[in-house]
Amino acid sequence: MRTAKRIMILSLTASMAAALVSCGDKGKAEAGSAVGSNAVVSADTSSEVSAWDMLTDKEKDFYNELEKKGHTIKKDTGYVYIDAAGYSDEWGNTFGDEGIVISYYFGSDEVVHVPEEIDGKKVVNVAGPPMWKFGDTNDDHNDDHYYLDYMFNIRELYFPEDLQEIKGAFNACETLEKIELPKSQTEIGFCCFRLCTGLKEFTCPEGLTVISESAFSDCKSMTSITFNDGLKTIGTDAFSGCESLEKLEFPDTLESIGPQSFQMCKGLKEVNIPPKVDNIPKRAFMYCESLETLELPESVTAIGSKAFAHCRDLKEIYIPETVSEIAETAFEDCDSLTIKGKAGSYAEKYAKINEIGFAAEG
Repeated sequence: MRTAKRIMILSLTASMAAALVSCGDKGKAEAGSAVGSNAVVSADTSSEVSAWDMLTDKEKDFYNELEKKGHTIKKDTGYVYIDAAGYSDEWGNTFGDEGIVISYYFGSDEVVHVPEEIDGKKVVNVAGPPMWKFGDTNDDHNDDHYYLDYMFNIRELYFPEDLQEIKGAFNACETLEKIELPKSQTEIGFCCFRLCTGLKEFTCPEGLTVISESAFSDCKSMTSITFNDGLKTIGTDAFSGCESLEKLEFPDTLESIGPQSFQMCKGLKEVNIPPKVDNIPKRAFMYCESLETLELPESVTAIGSKAFAHCRDLKEIYIPETVSEIAETAFEDCDSLTIKGKAGSYAEKYAKINEIGFAAEG
């Protein structure tokens, strides 16, 4: 199982490396030795068995090599850090000239509060990939690429509010159920939480403006997401396959949703389309089988191909007069649908041509 997961992560990394350099797509640091007033110490320093004692010889060798390169190892808590000045992670990210960067974390805690300080030094960020650790699975591989097995066993992860924007990602971190990003976060990057199948809820940081392509795709356990005022863009496939989501309350600031952004959200029952969105792109809500009613705002002018295809429970949708383009397959396999709109509108003509029920309003 671990071998299969490791191969999957490596192949995903190889195919996306160019994109991930800009938005970050991995994480290798985790946090523990908390000093700030709001931080929580995530390891029992008085325990007879330290985080270091639980490592294999191969894992210890890996961290000892890092120590030779200037990293500091906190053997009791599992934090590894380095001065931010002059440091760049494997994706080329830099972190300024002040404070320290957590480069790795090998603690075993399932609930981790990233500390504001370690050894009296301010933690400014975590390196990419964030909060992952080196793991020795004792598998026999001759290829050095398989030697590095980055493991992740955190269930809940909390970052300080004033931390720099996290540049890495957490794709395929299956144990992660809850995470709080810093207020500085403006973007959820490409594939950031893709295949985090244990992630149950997410609250967008107040400064967020972009949720990028495939950011939460296949987060099958996610039941709740709270969007922030100020969010403007939701990218392609951003929430595709989030089959446990039941309700979406978009902020009025949202301007666009990408193709396939909510396809296969089979449990989705309630959606509001905000007044700045002008296009429902192709396959945006395809296979949202639990969606029953929807009202489009007057800002919408076009509905793309298969935008609502296979929404088999969709009974009513209000389409305003502003809509002048609807793809022939937009409502494919929506056999119970009635379109509502103004008499004589494009929506009425579309309904008649495609043999869909129409109810005139106003």
